[in-house]
Amino acid sequence: MDLKGKIAVITGGASGIGFALAVRFIKEGATVVISDINEEALKAKADETGAFPIAANVAVEEDVKALVEKATEIFGRIDVFVANAGVAKFGDPFSSAKDWDFQWNVNVMSQVYAAKYVLPQMIARKSGYILNTASAAGLIVEFHSAMYSTTKHACVGFSEWLAASYKENGIGVSVLCPGPVKTPMAAGVAAMQEDALEPEDLADMVVKAIEVGQFMISTHEKIWKLYLVKSTDYQKYIELLAQRRAYKLSLDAK
Repeated sequence: MDLKGKIAVITGGASGIGFALAVRFIKEGATVVISDINEEALKAKADETGAFPIAANVAVEEDVKALVEKATEIFGRIDVFVANAGVAKFGDPFSSAKDWDFQWNVNVMSQVYAAKYVLPQMIARKSGYILNTASAAGLIVEFHSAMYSTTKHACVGFSEWLAASYKENGIGVSVLCPGPVKTPMAAGVAAMQEDALEPEDLADMVVKAIEVGQFMISTHEKIWKLYLVKSTDYQKYIELLAQRRAYKLSLDAK
């Protein structure tokens, strides 16, 4: 899809990957709505870029519904919906159900809600694009958080389902699975700084992928190579994963 003249909504648009995508989409000629739970930061970034701000807590279904309805009311349609908002909270099987629910609702259900409310107009027009931000943790794992890895795997699975289910309706779907990116979410964690991309470089990759309708947007060759091992020799993959975990966590201990 060519972004010129398109109406795009980006959640988590006040910082990090979402903000970089907003800047790049506007450069490509799109009209961009950015949404975030942080209203102060949202307004500042909207003023900076020329994007239109609509505050929302994407973990709440009614907020996502209102976001879609308001953006559609103002601009007439939504051509591209980027379900980018996410959280990375450290956790394991011993974490509370409340913490698991929080991360599940933000990282997964927000994308389900977005699809629920934006798909009807896209189906009616037989045109549209959905980009879900997952993570390399949705392909392999993120060793600091079982919660993050689990929810990001769910994002990939949901995106696959959308892509297969609505292709015949003329709707494109991509899932973004970046390795480390220099964002506030990754700040302060040494293992996440190794080989980290600039958000602007990632935005370039995303635009190119949308132009050709590429489903999987992966960023780091070594992560993709490990994922390919997973698809051919699962036992070897688990062994390599354990080695990678020991290495990554050793970076944090330095």
